[in-house]
Amino acid sequence: MSRRTERNILYSLLIFGLVAVPFTIWRHKDIKDIIIVFLLNSYANVFVAPFLASKNILQYPNRFLPRTYKSSILYDYFLCSLVSMWYVTATQKGNPITIFLKVWLFALPQALVERWLEKHTSLIKYRKGWTWVHSLVTIATAKLLIRGAISFFNYLQKLKDNSRGIEAR
Repeated sequence: MSRRTERNILYSLLIFGLVAVPFTIWRHKDIKDIIIVFLLNSYANVFVAPFLASKNILQYPNRFLPRTYKSSILYDYFLCSLVSMWYVTATQKGNPITIFLKVWLFALPQALVERWLEKHTSLIKYRKGWTWVHSLVTIATAKLLIRGAISFFNYLQKLKDNSRGIEAR
């Protein structure tokens, strides 16, 4: 695929993400939770993505700001966080079993799109034995950990509200 086509893919994904964010925030009942999800996911990727890129496990030959970042800032700090927001929104009333099952509905398509991009573009390249299965497990684990963190924060808030005599959400 030509470099120009790949840049168009990047710009299309950026526009899609920018359009989707307001709708994602509007759909969620608690804006604070959804912002925390976005920030937590981005924060986790601050460590994971550059590490994988610096060890040449994942390479991003065609990316935004190549002189500044070795990883894909569009994916790692924006699109991946957006999908995590969708996941948390979809599981906000779920029990642990449905939360676990639904993570695969979000992680699998994300990993398969990444795999397609790896196979047909130079937006991402797997190295040193990394496969789409590694990406799938990493994506699912990150989403579950972030979902768990949100549940824990909400639990702490509920305890705090109950101790002050405020009716819980």
